[in-house]
Amino acid sequence: MKRSSILRNTFFAQLIAFIISSLTQSIGSLIDGVVIGQFLGTESIAAFGIVNPLITTFSVFGAIVSTGSRTRYTRLIGEGKKKDAQSIFSLSCILSIGFATVLMAIILPFASSIAKVLGASGNAANLLPKATDYLIGIAIGLPAMNAMKTLSGYMAIDNDRHLPAIASAVMTVTDVVLDLAVVFVFHGDTFEMGLATSLSYYAGVLVLLMHFLKKNTFLRFSVRYLKWKETGGIIVHGLPSGVCRVSNTLRSTFMNMLLSVIASTAAIAAYSVHRQSDSFLNPITLGMAETVAVLAGVLMGEENRAKLKKLLLLSVEATFAVTLGFALLMYFFAPQFSALFIKDNPEAMQMSVTAVRCYAIGMPFYGLNVIYQCYLQGIGESKMSLTAGFLLEAGFLMLSAGIMANFIGADAVWYAFPVTQVLMLIFYAIMIKVYSHRLRIRDKSLMDKIILMPDHFGVSEDEEMEKSIYSMDEVVELSRDIWNFCEARGCDKKRKFLLALSVEELAGNIIKHGFSNDDKEHSIDVRIVKNGDDYTLRVRDDCPVFDPAKQLELFNDEDPSRHIGLRMISNLAKDFQYNSFFKLNNLVIKV
Repeated sequence: MKRSSILRNTFFAQLIAFIISSLTQSIGSLIDGVVIGQFLGTESIAAFGIVNPLITTFSVFGAIVSTGSRTRYTRLIGEGKKKDAQSIFSLSCILSIGFATVLMAIILPFASSIAKVLGASGNAANLLPKATDYLIGIAIGLPAMNAMKTLSGYMAIDNDRHLPAIASAVMTVTDVVLDLAVVFVFHGDTFEMGLATSLSYYAGVLVLLMHFLKKNTFLRFSVRYLKWKETGGIIVHGLPSGVCRVSNTLRSTFMNMLLSVIASTAAIAAYSVHRQSDSFLNPITLGMAETVAVLAGVLMGEENRAKLKKLLLLSVEATFAVTLGFALLMYFFAPQFSALFIKDNPEAMQMSVTAVRCYAIGMPFYGLNVIYQCYLQGIGESKMSLTAGFLLEAGFLMLSAGIMANFIGADAVWYAFPVTQVLMLIFYAIMIKVYSHRLRIRDKSLMDKIILMPDHFGVSEDEEMEKSIYSMDEVVELSRDIWNFCEARGCDKKRKFLLALSVEELAGNIIKHGFSNDDKEHSIDVRIVKNGDDYTLRVRDDCPVFDPAKQLELFNDEDPSRHIGLRMISNLAKDFQYNSFFKLNNLVIKV
């Protein structure tokens, strides 16, 4: 039987969107690093490297709110609670941007003290003025950074995958132009470079706001139906992302301070290049991880065990297919990449090449580790996700670097990255063993243990049927299968008739009007579940947006025999809901 392509196609389409969204958090830093390294010298790139990790923490609350609210939002969408989902979006905007504005006002007066804590002290005390200046310039853009992170993530869910790419392009061009103007026109230094990046983020936000000028957008910002009590739940769901960002900064600060004690400014500059390789490649792995988290949230809301397994298998396949290629390129072109940031300093250049190659070796395994950490977040296992995030981004890295530094010196800082990935895989194996035993899923398959779903999650295989169809020839067979499924479970004749007739008409209309609208291949996923005495029918397709409920309203006064199946079931069903997300049509009928 031909496998459904909807989950696979949606995964890769959303993957691109979330990679672009993740890039918005790192692309400004990457551009600054290249321009500073080429035109402002080794001291400036070292000062930039000291401050750069804090940029991740700058938007920590925005990351918590963005990720946590999206997890909650997709769960509500999966459950069919559209109004509650809309209120979550509005609340996330207020929380992330409002907090960022307050944080910016607090950071600016204490920039010098913060730069010292980050590592501009000891052997690196000469870097304090430049580090302070860059910190001030980049902090001004904190509200826009959070706004871009929050809005970009929601755009992909709300059927708009292209606008985040346009916003990122505008932001990139703006940053490049302003950075070059700083160097060649204004003859500025690190403050002006940071300010240029901040202004480019504001330009990107203006582009994203154009989404709300479009018709048929589900997202609406409104303070009318805000549910402030949801704040706690959003923070709990998003806390693992915040811990990852704080841990990232903690790890980088530790490494910079370690290098300032045991090595020279050249080593700190080399670690800055190591961080830039992370800025360049991490959006790929993070985009995959966020895709898994969001789709896992929807599938959790639908209580679809089988699709959760397929989602994880698909993410592993995608990780090795994508990250391995990028890692090989980064490994072999490490000298060229390092030359973008290091100029006229052979010692720093040699260490930078080693640092970049160590990152490349660990990248595919890092992809697997961060995907599973975000999967745990997506299914609501916040404590496990939080622990895994800390160990992945800081705990194991600092531990291994601290121990190895006694034997191999500065090289321990970059060798720690691949070593940590092995330690994380061992940690996950132990964690899955312990929790699967606690959940009493010892007799199930390995994938049942990996997804960490208890036996009571969803329904048994005997109480559900899922099928994908691709042509009109399969519609009658699908209707017959629905009838047989209901009959085998003692469903009364009236509901059997309604469900079979409804799915036949729905699938027929989708194929007739949706499949022929473009040259793409399409499919329909149909799932029926028996819960007690009730039956829930889910119909999902990847055709252009089409709301059958609105169509019924539109043709209400016409021939009553038209759309008879939909008319009957919409009148008699306990629930009849349509929504569109990820560019998919989703209809849920409960009888």
